[in-house]
Amino acid sequence: MKIWTIAWKDTLIRFRDRNALILMILAPLVLSAIIGSAFGGFISGSDPVPFDAIPVLVINQDEGAQGDQFIEILTSDDLADLLDVAVMTDLAAAREQVQAGDARAAILIPASFSAAVEGGDDDSSEQAISQVQFYADPGATLTPNIVRGVVTQIVNGFNTAAISVDVTVEQLTEAGPTLGPAMANLGTVLNEELESEIGQNQISISLNDISVGDEEESGDLNPFAFFAPSMGILFLMFSMVDGTRSILDEQQGGTLDRLVSTPTSHLEILLGKIGGVFLTGALQFVVFVIASSLLFGLDWGSSPLGLALMVFVVVLAFTSLGALVAAFARDANQANIVGSVVTLLFAALGGNFVPAQNFPPFLEQLSKISINRWALDGFSDLTLFGLGLDAVLLEAGVLLGLSVVLVGLALWQFQRRLAR
Repeated sequence: MKIWTIAWKDTLIRFRDRNALILMILAPLVLSAIIGSAFGGFISGSDPVPFDAIPVLVINQDEGAQGDQFIEILTSDDLADLLDVAVMTDLAAAREQVQAGDARAAILIPASFSAAVEGGDDDSSEQAISQVQFYADPGATLTPNIVRGVVTQIVNGFNTAAISVDVTVEQLTEAGPTLGPAMANLGTVLNEELESEIGQNQISISLNDISVGDEEESGDLNPFAFFAPSMGILFLMFSMVDGTRSILDEQQGGTLDRLVSTPTSHLEILLGKIGGVFLTGALQFVVFVIASSLLFGLDWGSSPLGLALMVFVVVLAFTSLGALVAAFARDANQANIVGSVVTLLFAALGGNFVPAQNFPPFLEQLSKISINRWALDGFSDLTLFGLGLDAVLLEAGVLLGLSVVLVGLALWQFQRRLAR
């Protein structure tokens, strides 16, 4: 009962602090909205399609069949939902549109393209085909890279076809004396066959949707489903570290000593103080979940139990980390400095700003030492992939284990300090 009384009293004090409310609730919502808006129009529950119909300009200077085939691949049904392709004849005008941001990229198919693919000139096929030029919007970062990746695959397909024919002709020509005079026309026949095959759409690009979990239909990737939990976790960590630091403020102010003088055990006082921080964090994140659902239409998954479990273990883990920092700090100022450094380091390493899956392999593995990585992986399973309780048991187990170790060390050190 004493533990609950102390915890509830501290929670009420924090929620009466206007500055604390801004840090706990308003700041993560505002940052989530700003970052989310940069990735698509999904404010107020609109359907997010962040990479839809990317405007692309194509200038085809090639008069052969392969230039037309290149455009057919770009405008195929497989890429229709991703690219909005417009064919132009003026390269200068196309570059101006890209520079102005009216298009994300422009692609120039050179006049020698068909000749290079079909082996009709003296240049090597690979060198001639590499003359396909790509112009990217300087004001954009993600969408030009997506278009560049598609174009690279198409060019590689043409390269592979052309080079394979050259190698085949060379090898079989060397064996001409053995295979007989019929080899004389082999090169012509293969080139004609290659032209025929390419003309029949044998080279194509296909974008495969890979479903995860039990969903029958996979929706568009919503970046807000990653960035909202990410910002919520980041500011939760700030709040928990700041909350546990208040124990040191009370110790310096003398209020903790007066509490110790009452007929209340040291353990009850510490559990009440840490419990108040946990309760504050739990309420903070629950309010954030509700607010983000109402304001941005964010779906936090189809598993209420999975969501409740993740909220519990994440808040507990950050509370334990904050308690550990406060317990071993000399004073409140040192706890504030160390807590800020740990928070920013864990945020960067854990993937709060850039998904950890995009890190180099060694850094991606190293990120697993941070609470943030396990927290983000668990919430991503719920919000991004629509998975259930079973999918977050590993993350929840790791976070719960970390919490037990951290809070155990914190309580041990705090009791030593109070006993002095």
